[in-house]
Amino acid sequence: MTYEIDAPPRPTAGRYLPSWPTHRPLRKWQQAAAAQVFESSNDAFLASATPAAGKTTFGLHVAHRMLSEGRVARVAVVAPTTHICRQWALDAARYGIHLEPNRPNSAGPEPRDRHGISVTYATVAAGSEVHRRRCAERPTLLIADEPHHMGEDASWGQSTVNAFGAAKFRLLLSGTPFRSDNSPIPWVKYDDEGVSAADYDYGYTQALIDHVCRPVTFHTYGGEMEWVSDGKVRRAGFDVVLPAPEAARRLRTALDADGDWITHVLRDANDELVKIRAGDHPNAGGLVIAMDKEHADKLAGRIARITGERPDVVHSDASDASARIASFSAGTSPWLVSVLMVSEGVDVPRLRVGVYATNSRTELFFRQVIGRFIRRTPEPKDQMAHVFLPSDPRLKRLAIAIEEERKHALVFASVSGEETERGERSEAKEPFKALWSSARRDEEVLQTTQPGEPMQLFADPEPEISPALAAFAMPVVQAAPPEPETSFERRERLRAERHNLVALIARRDKEPHSKVNGWVNREVGVKSVDKATDEQLERANRLLERELNRKKG
Repeated sequence: MTYEIDAPPRPTAGRYLPSWPTHRPLRKWQQAAAAQVFESSNDAFLASATPAAGKTTFGLHVAHRMLSEGRVARVAVVAPTTHICRQWALDAARYGIHLEPNRPNSAGPEPRDRHGISVTYATVAAGSEVHRRRCAERPTLLIADEPHHMGEDASWGQSTVNAFGAAKFRLLLSGTPFRSDNSPIPWVKYDDEGVSAADYDYGYTQALIDHVCRPVTFHTYGGEMEWVSDGKVRRAGFDVVLPAPEAARRLRTALDADGDWITHVLRDANDELVKIRAGDHPNAGGLVIAMDKEHADKLAGRIARITGERPDVVHSDASDASARIASFSAGTSPWLVSVLMVSEGVDVPRLRVGVYATNSRTELFFRQVIGRFIRRTPEPKDQMAHVFLPSDPRLKRLAIAIEEERKHALVFASVSGEETERGERSEAKEPFKALWSSARRDEEVLQTTQPGEPMQLFADPEPEISPALAAFAMPVVQAAPPEPETSFERRERLRAERHNLVALIARRDKEPHSKVNGWVNREVGVKSVDKATDEQLERANRLLERELNRKKG
């Protein structure tokens, strides 16, 4: 099919946007899905695409075109976390779309020099009326990122429906369009059996065939675990069938940060990462998903003893979590330890090795985690990802399902939820104590293809290189050029400058901050800092600087 990326704007076009950049062409699935969006007569569209397939770019293209053609006057992105909201704003800026990330409800509508906002479901739930009024004032495109967070019976779902019920169009983007509690998701169609029906579906198998995602292989580990529960000492490996409560305790025993099982697995995972980094991907990274913050800190200590370098730990309670993830993504550090923060919607393409060290066993969470490892980088051509996990029966079933999807995509060259998602906490306290554990790698690793086997899926065979030339071939990591400052980053900088200038003047004159802020707001003609445009913030800072220098003189 042919999809015209830059259709001519309508005479009633909205605010000006630059053309869609030629160096960011749409993938085939994105073009096909966009064509269906603009042919649809409905006011809602669910695009289900495997993690790492490019849902954000697709959503921003729809927003770019709807804004350019005047179909909508603003965009509201609603996402699960503040980090993802900020990432949406950063990505949108590349296409000339200026979103205000994580704008508090108390600040009211976004300034007039913004195309819209990107806020969390929790923010909408805390003030849905603010968003409902703004949606009624200006034709709005709602982009609901990972809409499984808003079940119809849940408060987040009800508040989002109240806030954006009058939206001009609703675009739902998900890699996992279902909920573990099976409650329906607003604006999603369901068949007679209660299965969600996407308007466009792009699965992992097709993404592998299209070279959009990298394949993943699983390394499962059994062993012996011993623990105390209900006053009894229990011992079992993962091959023993246990009641659900004891199976959960067996898994927690294996994952105990002080046990031998996790130490063995972390050591093997690090060996795999070292091998990859010594080859053609020298900045490859590894990620450990932990159960909670205390567990994450202990695992970071374990890795430090194995590698000699303590990895960074990120969790949602840290105010600088987004900055830490961004720093790791752009850097070359080998390991990162996370508690849920990097399980959904976070882009760290250099991740090649993972350790699944959390006791969450829902399909939703598992697939989100695996999605962090399948995003391809431009180089190298061979990009198998490796995930190390316990041989817990439920986790193995989930891994086998993903392996089957991968197997359907492979062409060998020689042949030419029962549990609800958990937050950042351990399960409820009960009479339980992990005693000891040992690990052994399963003889039958979950992989349909051994790493290193030639696969047409990856790329055409490399041309032969003479030994003399090969001697000079060294892997080189190209430093990415710095991204230009986005409009919202500029706004953050200007507000920080203003805060410092106001504080200096207030301290010198022994006046309250409110008086200084009130004076400069009147001078630039704005009611409050929250409603100021970038241009007004810039003028205010220059006035404050002159006032400060005048008083100094």
